[in-house]
Amino acid sequence: MPSDELTPQDIDVYRQLLETSPDAEESARRLGLSHDQVAESVKRLTARRLLRPDGPGRHEALSPAVAAAALTAACHTRVHELVRLIDTTRRELGPLGSAYEAHRRQELDGTTTELFTDGDAVRHRLADLSAQVRRSVLTAHPTLGSPETLRAALDLDRGLLDRGVRYRTVVPHTARRQREALQHVRRLGRLGAQVRTAAVIPGRMILLDDTFAFVSTGSGGAALLRDPVAVGFLSVIFDHIWEHARTVGGGSHDDTVFEDVELEILRHLERGRSDEFMSRRLGISTRTLSRYLAGMCEKLQVDTRFQLGMAAARLGLTGDGREPDTEG
Repeated sequence: MPSDELTPQDIDVYRQLLETSPDAEESARRLGLSHDQVAESVKRLTARRLLRPDGPGRHEALSPAVAAAALTAACHTRVHELVRLIDTTRRELGPLGSAYEAHRRQELDGTTTELFTDGDAVRHRLADLSAQVRRSVLTAHPTLGSPETLRAALDLDRGLLDRGVRYRTVVPHTARRQREALQHVRRLGRLGAQVRTAAVIPGRMILLDDTFAFVSTGSGGAALLRDPVAVGFLSVIFDHIWEHARTVGGGSHDDTVFEDVELEILRHLERGRSDEFMSRRLGISTRTLSRYLAGMCEKLQVDTRFQLGMAAARLGLTGDGREPDTEG
């Protein structure tokens, strides 16, 4: 297929040879062109199969439709070959499309949240996923369960630690003064877990291999998250809690730790929190909270909660703002 385009001069030469005379010299005279100019046009027109020689210096004009058909025959053949290739490719790869779409739907389903309202269902699901863990477990517990719950949890944790899984957990400071809770965290430590305590843990979370995350829900149930962004965000929150938590040592009493608990109580008092709210947030019973309040009143030499809050404010004990006021 010729690459250069026909010029207006070529069109004039074609029409002259078609309508007036097939003689090239005569066409040159009539059009006012030189012999070489006409020869160049004749060359381009012949290449496009619009002219063919008809004796010395003579050229017969041919049908443009026939010329176009002749010039594009190879292109039509190539087009048909490409169409067949497209059809063959689609037939070959088409069945794989359904498999791919099914896999993508499965991946998308894998990022949804799985909700649980039953504690047994949560424990069974956690046990299933724990069997798949290979690298790490991160847990944060604002409260610890009953002795029976702790014993069941220890059996599951022992299996993880025996496989060499890195295990870090944070529990409330108040676990240091609860016999069963303290025994539980010490057992975990002896098995190889890293255990710390914190004054406040905002919510229960269990992260498995940075792939799955169990979090508590407001309804008392739990949610299993698989979305990488959500799990990554929870991992950042855990690291923040971990960095501000205190390592559990051999002793059961740590004045610095319980000063942290007392400061949190003072902050809650300053915000007008109820005993039920403070107990739930600190992971202690209302009776234990009452003992803390009585001891703090004695330390600051006051008689009422109101006086306790005033004394704490006067001494600047509630002004570091460690915990944002996010609940009312």
